[in-house]
Amino acid sequence: MQVLFIVNEAAGHGKGKKVWHHLQQHLTINYQVAFTEYEGHGQELAKKWAEDTQTKKLIVIVGGDGTIHEVVSGVLHNEFIVIGVVRAGSGNDFARYFTTFQNVGQIETYLQTEMANKTMDVGALHLGACQHEIFVNNAGVGFDAFATKHINKSRLKFYLNKIGLGKLSYAVAVIRGLFSFERFDVTIRTNDQEWQFHQAWFVAMSNHPYFGGGMKISPSSKPDDGQIELTIVHGISRLKLLLVFVTVFFEKHTKFKEITFLQGNQFDIIMHTNDVDCHTDGNYIGEIRQGTRIHCTVQRDVWQVISEDH
Repeated sequence: MQVLFIVNEAAGHGKGKKVWHHLQQHLTINYQVAFTEYEGHGQELAKKWAEDTQTKKLIVIVGGDGTIHEVVSGVLHNEFIVIGVVRAGSGNDFARYFTTFQNVGQIETYLQTEMANKTMDVGALHLGACQHEIFVNNAGVGFDAFATKHINKSRLKFYLNKIGLGKLSYAVAVIRGLFSFERFDVTIRTNDQEWQFHQAWFVAMSNHPYFGGGMKISPSSKPDDGQIELTIVHGISRLKLLLVFVTVFFEKHTKFKEITFLQGNQFDIIMHTNDVDCHTDGNYIGEIRQGTRIHCTVQRDVWQVISEDH
């Protein structure tokens, strides 16, 4: 069985390097390893390694949600590639839902079995004619992407990671951004319905429940049901929004009248009043211009992940 480790040594501000060093010392199997060197490199490495294969192969990702996003993007629709993960990021939202490897022993045991796996969906965003993005965990427009942008610019995330509190960086960014973010109006359409939301904070598009380092924003989301869930927070004060983020950790946010949940296999999302930040799996992808139509869909059964049967 061929195994490739794709390692992001910079994940978790250096955690990836430490995790890989520990794994490497204990591995007794034959394997290949490749290290990501720049943004998007994980996708290139995975795509190249998976090309023209006619036998089952395992890619083990050592990294965080951003690295997972890249690697999965590179192997979509490839029936021979199975994805495993050793978590080494800051938020690790992927690992809160999907099965992951906890140690070398689990990896080696898995390879000695029939390599049980499950086939999963991804969400897809079409931003005009040229830009297409996928998401494994979730995507968002508005305040969550605004917070993500500022996390990536901040040194605070580095220091929190150093003391093992990296998952709090999102919460800190939320508090910092509460008083500077400009709310927006948004229209959401499906084939037969339309909703108008005013003074919206964000629209989160979820393929599984978690975002922002452990917040269970979309409790009903499942990555293998052919559905995408939208969470729209709108018409709520800045102080009450902070309360929403606190209650998300306990799944109590579903009771707020200012939060709307929608489910379907496709949505059109149109921004009004101002340009809005956007992210996919915690990767900031830029501003969505006012009036732009985001077409959000689901791609069914397009990648494989190890199952809990290993």
